[in-house]
Amino acid sequence: MILPFFSCKQDQENPKYIVTTRVQIKDGEIDKVLELFKDTNPELVKDQTDWVKAVFSKNEETNTVVVQAYWKKKESYLNFSSSPDFQKTMKEFGQYFMGRPDIEINEILFEM
Repeated sequence: MILPFFSCKQDQENPKYIVTTRVQIKDGEIDKVLELFKDTNPELVKDQTDWVKAVFSKNEETNTVVVQAYWKKKESYLNFSSSPDFQKTMKEFGQYFMGRPDIEINEILFEM
């Protein structure tokens, strides 16, 4: 049996949105930001039924961190991001930022 290497089908288990957060980090602080993310994010999202996963990456040339969070519903992310716990955690991250994070929410139309 030959299986296709991609699927056009999206069901309720697949994420429907990618929330991309991009922010430049102060020199020498990316490892601290990564550790803070690892320490805080699992607790923040543990009860979020529409949260799927997150990917934390860096651009070495620009000292920029990019977090891509996958969500089933845009509204769930918006509610989550306005919660007091999320706001408090973001303030902890702020000490490492060079400026305000750029946040973009995109609907997933196709994946392979």
